[in-house]
Amino acid sequence: MDFTLLRDYCGSPISGFLMSRKLDGWRLGWTGSEYILRGGGVLAVPDAWKAGMPSCALDGELDPGAGNFTRIQSMMRDGFHGLSFQVFDAPAAEGGFRKRLAFLQSLSLPDHVGIIPQIRCRDTQHLIEYADAICEAGGEGAVVRNPKARYVQGRSEDVLKWVPQHPRVNRRRVA
Repeated sequence: MDFTLLRDYCGSPISGFLMSRKLDGWRLGWTGSEYILRGGGVLAVPDAWKAGMPSCALDGELDPGAGNFTRIQSMMRDGFHGLSFQVFDAPAAEGGFRKRLAFLQSLSLPDHVGIIPQIRCRDTQHLIEYADAICEAGGEGAVVRNPKARYVQGRSEDVLKWVPQHPRVNRRRVA
């Protein structure tokens, strides 16, 4: 499974894009039968993590919760307790991101799977304020996605991240 990869946001127009919290976990895909890591390896999961999963491909993140990145492996040894699979795309679904998101929301998913909430981005200032709030709550930053973009493999100008590198930079405002 090849993933869409994020590019850094560098000031391009993003009005109307959809934005979400950037998770700090392991990139993870569901092929319809197994979980695949970004590097291509199969992730061994408890049987319960396969039960009830859809037959379609899903793109997401193995999420330990904010501030717990270094605990992922110990959480896995503990039967995946506290971990979830947070989904943000359905690579094989038809149409742009907004249509794929609607497809995701139509699926019946097991309890350990969530769909990452998306909100409409007004402009760069809105993205920075949103990312500030995420960082203040212990998160990493934000992701913006073009709602009309088709799923592509590799880096895309339609999927961008804003990850402040320093708390003072985090509070910078754009004119």
